[in-house]
Amino acid sequence: MDYQEFLEYVKDNVLEILRQKKMVQSLEQEQDVRMEDYDVCLQKIAKNNGIMLDAITIYKKGYCVSPNIYLNTYYDQYQMGAPLDWIMQHLIQEYEEKMEEANSLVVDNVYDFDVVKDKIVIRLVNYERNHAELEKCPHRCFLDFAITFRYLASKDGMGIASAIISNLEFAAWGIDIEELYEIARRNTMKAFPWKMESLSQIVASCFRKDLTNVITSDMCEEMMDTMEQECGVNMFVLSNDVGINGATCILYEDVLKNFAEKQGKSIYILPASVHEVILVPREEDTDPEFLQELVLDANRSSVGLIDLLSDRIYYYDRNKDEIQIYNRDA
Repeated sequence: MDYQEFLEYVKDNVLEILRQKKMVQSLEQEQDVRMEDYDVCLQKIAKNNGIMLDAITIYKKGYCVSPNIYLNTYYDQYQMGAPLDWIMQHLIQEYEEKMEEANSLVVDNVYDFDVVKDKIVIRLVNYERNHAELEKCPHRCFLDFAITFRYLASKDGMGIASAIISNLEFAAWGIDIEELYEIARRNTMKAFPWKMESLSQIVASCFRKDLTNVITSDMCEEMMDTMEQECGVNMFVLSNDVGINGATCILYEDVLKNFAEKQGKSIYILPASVHEVILVPREEDTDPEFLQELVLDANRSSVGLIDLLSDRIYYYDRNKDEIQIYNRDA
């Protein structure tokens, strides 16, 4: 079946698969199953950078949250030979897991700022690619980016769960955007501490994993130390402790300032993705046009559109303590 037929098949059959599973659970837990309490619909969901994904949403009466189950990946699995029964079972499993996660997003009173203020965090996104969605939520402009605000429900080994703050909540709080930004930035720095590694260390670490089963640990360490010293790549990857939406770390207090002071140089910032940036200390022979081409090539070849942050590069001026969009004519 083609993609549209696949979507319709899922919509027409998902409640029956859910009913069968609920019937088994009800026998084990002695619970009543009322499938008339459920409804299902297909819809297109706008993700980061305006990417539209097809999702199925299963509504349950009495619940104020209904997770979206994205179907694009499931269709890819179907095309690769995955049986429909397998796909439907995994879809239902994802729905139940997301229902548990979504319930953690429910706040007793999201319109009471004192209730939620300690859980609000920031996220950095591309302004132009998200301008339509930005009309629906409070945001702070920064260069050609937008800083958005999210309610952080959980953070654990499985990832993070959060929900976007809309204009409705923000209007009810009665605070201005700068106050919200400062509170959310402090929360973000606390919840997602920054992490930085040199690119040579990351490369050496990958080789170390491959070599430990071939040579002794002492020989491996010696080779890695030599590689790090002679690699000649003076690049550093900045992200947060979980590697999710880590580009936001360029907004953290004194992170760039202290790094530039330690290097004794101003810094070029390469937006690798929404998850990390690459910092390049400015040397006399540093070619920013080459760095710009690196970013463009990476965005065209290896960075998915949903994770793309920017096609530009940026410059942290050590003397002015500010980030600028790099302009070769400036």
